[in-house]
Amino acid sequence: MSAPPVRPPAYGLKGNRNFLLLWAGAGLSFLGSRVSAYAYPLIVLWATGSATAAGLVAAAAQLPYLLVQLPAGVLADRVDRRNLMVVCDLARAAVVCVVVVLVLVDGVHPVHFAVLGFVESGFTVVYRVAERAALPSVVAAESIAAATARNEARERAAGLLGQPGAGAFAALATWAPFLFTAITHVLSLFMLLRIRVPLQSPRRSQRGSVVREVAESVSWLRGQRFARLAVGLIASTNLLFPVVQLAVLVVVRRSGGSELVAALVTGAAGVGGVAGALSTPWWMRRFTLPRLMILSNLLWACLLLVVAFVSAPVVLGTVFALSAGAAGVWAVSLSAHLFGVAPEDMRGRIAGAVTLLAYGPLAIGSASGGVTLDLLGVRATVIAAMGVHLLLLLLASISQGTRSFREIPKSDSA
Repeated sequence: MSAPPVRPPAYGLKGNRNFLLLWAGAGLSFLGSRVSAYAYPLIVLWATGSATAAGLVAAAAQLPYLLVQLPAGVLADRVDRRNLMVVCDLARAAVVCVVVVLVLVDGVHPVHFAVLGFVESGFTVVYRVAERAALPSVVAAESIAAATARNEARERAAGLLGQPGAGAFAALATWAPFLFTAITHVLSLFMLLRIRVPLQSPRRSQRGSVVREVAESVSWLRGQRFARLAVGLIASTNLLFPVVQLAVLVVVRRSGGSELVAALVTGAAGVGGVAGALSTPWWMRRFTLPRLMILSNLLWACLLLVVAFVSAPVVLGTVFALSAGAAGVWAVSLSAHLFGVAPEDMRGRIAGAVTLLAYGPLAIGSASGGVTLDLLGVRATVIAAMGVHLLLLLLASISQGTRSFREIPKSDSA
């Protein structure tokens, strides 16, 4: 039987010290992870000129989204979440310090970047699952939607700063992005240690097998018809997005742009993402969740057409900003819905399962994207991606899960 949940304070987010420490510490950690994640393929692409090599390195860094999510969810529900996040910060700081040493001693090698990127990303996945599961322990139920919006805005801001930051640091020195990442993880660690409340309810004395606990969370998710459909649509988007992002990098490079220009173009997504995430409560008051799903995904698909025919950095940056804004609204809306209905002692496992299904395809998209771009070229690849996404959106829009969706009453989600 589950223990009673820890009740967070009833006051808002502004005066909530524990939420602010969790929010800021995770924000620093995500910023460092974004810088290194963008730096891995960026440095390899400019060092080798091979889109395939860059895509495979990016895929290695994204592979933990497929392999680590479910074990991370079980860990987040079994052990102290704050201690788990502390271990992840320490481990990631150590990994990126190894990258610095290897670059200084032996230069840039795609295999080194792939292996170390995979290890660092694995700890990032565990950290992210634990932090998401911990959120309802530091905010009141009525503040969940606002806290989720701020968290999503924080992650989008990390992307906004991380992409140009990776380019700027890489232009300064190949090892510089990774040294910066190590510093952010150390700062994040100090903030986590200052949190005064537990980030989970007291654990049950008896736990089942890992397989059974994972199956329990997957079974719960299967019972959420619209959420299951929505996660599937996000998965298809994340399968295609790395292809588009790599296509833009290729366009900028062929046009004579530098690493910094490429990072600024794709980093514009952070501007739109922050705006979209912070505006989500406004959108949620005016549109149902299914309608937000349809509108945001339709906008993203249509913007792909611009990427296929335009090479101007300003236009491409605008496209990234608009599409990320729509994605921010959609991601926050769905996350708030899931937080409202998920059982407390299953939050880690549910977060792991959802993230696995939604973001696992990133690795496949990165690996196939580089090869596809080298074989078909930018325009044909992007147009094909747009067609696939429009078809999937049409199927999702007419499905029974979308048509039968009902909003969760607020009293039920507290």
